[in-house]
Amino acid sequence: MSYLVLARKWRPKGFEDLVGQGPIMRILSNALTQGKIAHAYIFSGPRGVGKTSSARILAKALNCIEGPTPTPCGICNSCVSIADGSSVDVIEIDGASNNSVDDIRDLRERVKYAPSSGKYKVYIIDEVHMLSGSAFNALLKTLEEPPPHVIFVLATTEMKKIPATVLSRCQHMPFRRISTGEIRARLQHISEAEGINIAPAALGLVARAADGSMRDSLTILDQISSFTSEITEEDVKNLLGITDFGLLAATSKALLAGDRVAILDTINNLTEQGADIRTFTKELVQFFRDLLVASVVKKPEDVLDLSEDEMVTVREITATAGEDQMTLMLSEIMKADADVRYASSPRLALEMALIKASFLSSMKPLKEVIERLGRLNIPERELLPPATESGRDKPAPVARPLPQKAVTQPAQKQPSPVIDDRQGEEKPVEVIQNQQAPALPPSAPAADEQDERAADSAPAPDAVHHSGESTGDIARAWEQLLTHLDPPLASKLSQIHYELKDHDLLLTLNGGQAVFEDSIKESSKEIEKILSELYGTRLKVRLGTAPKKAAKKKSDLKEKVMGEPLIMEALELFDGRIVDVTPIDTANK
Repeated sequence: MSYLVLARKWRPKGFEDLVGQGPIMRILSNALTQGKIAHAYIFSGPRGVGKTSSARILAKALNCIEGPTPTPCGICNSCVSIADGSSVDVIEIDGASNNSVDDIRDLRERVKYAPSSGKYKVYIIDEVHMLSGSAFNALLKTLEEPPPHVIFVLATTEMKKIPATVLSRCQHMPFRRISTGEIRARLQHISEAEGINIAPAALGLVARAADGSMRDSLTILDQISSFTSEITEEDVKNLLGITDFGLLAATSKALLAGDRVAILDTINNLTEQGADIRTFTKELVQFFRDLLVASVVKKPEDVLDLSEDEMVTVREITATAGEDQMTLMLSEIMKADADVRYASSPRLALEMALIKASFLSSMKPLKEVIERLGRLNIPERELLPPATESGRDKPAPVARPLPQKAVTQPAQKQPSPVIDDRQGEEKPVEVIQNQQAPALPPSAPAADEQDERAADSAPAPDAVHHSGESTGDIARAWEQLLTHLDPPLASKLSQIHYELKDHDLLLTLNGGQAVFEDSIKESSKEIEKILSELYGTRLKVRLGTAPKKAAKKKSDLKEKVMGEPLIMEALELFDGRIVDVTPIDTANK
């Protein structure tokens, strides 16, 4: 007898032999026990997870001499013929090569006949998604109301291609990928039964390379057993082209540290060793996914399929980077995987992608930046932008002290003895108090006189005095005023148009600045006091609102912008487009 590959030799013979499909097997077993057998099933899922095997087991359970039963005997004529594919009551149809309307018409004619030896005729249509649209439509009536002795099992790897009209007539059984641990346990059992000497680490690599497919894992094990009698981890890596874990860890450390020289050296070594760049990129994506999981989950060893030594390495790497940086890195490497997969030069594509991702190493978490600012002892009000007043009652901003304070005393000469070191004798020196603080003119209004009397009763540093002479430079006084006010109030005033008429300073608010009116009114007394000292004359602050100008149409503005040569050149250079046009307020320009 010719050699039988492991994938066929160890095909499941009963529901108990199926690995990783517990919920589906429970549904089918209970349906057989309770006699609730549907007339049509759809088995969907990835390759090599047991769809066709489950269909054959269902056929044996229906036609077994003891059936219908969830535990077919496997030794009766019906079970044996179904297992070796010679049963006339179990018809397997390849949907890829029998996908026309004529093939479905032939099937409709044959379903009328009763089974020859068993109780049911089971039609297993593999890769059913390959049927044409007309073939699906021709099958609908038979699929909805088949003869009582007919059971349909439709198997597919692409469930999205099955029409809804077909899906609504069948019971859907979604098969899932088999976990790496379950595949490893099954391979360990088969290796012991077949006498294959394979190291546990190598067995784990085979299970991981199978990517959830039991059939793929058995095919790989069969191939490796022909390569050597003592299968080691290195043998599996060399045969399958799997990247060494240490190389993946070194590449990850270089990325997180921004070491671009090490990144280029790693890719150069891969090329010299003849490694597949596409495979390496795919494994690097998986490795960074494991790093991200390890940085988020409290017990990553329960989630990740890694050895103890590998977990130690993963913890060392995750300790050097935060979750946000790891997430951005993973996103960039996933983009690199897509670029490398279809690139004409995979090496160049990988180098450029990894160098680009390495610049993320200089990124600092926002929390760390805030903590550093806090250590600088910068006042919070200087870090925050000016807030918009909401109309609620708020305390008026306190004016900053002036560089030179005024003292309320008569401006008179007082002799003060001072010793001249050069001649050794005392000389009287005339000291004039408040020489820089001007006094109010005699013709000031009565209201201002009351304000002056109130100011005289207040603390001396805040008093306003006049010399009867104005500096005449309102622009300089206004600039100095902004430096003496709190930043929020100064920011609002810096945007306002001002104009001096006699002793009145008119502050004009445009339409957008009207929200500042209440807060400026609350601080008007402080503004008048400070500005009067700086200007040298008592001033009165008055607020006004400018009429709102009619806004230009966006279409007109956009048309004007499109006519600018520099803008058109920039759009052409960066392959850009104009999304929106916002006019600039030039009220104070």
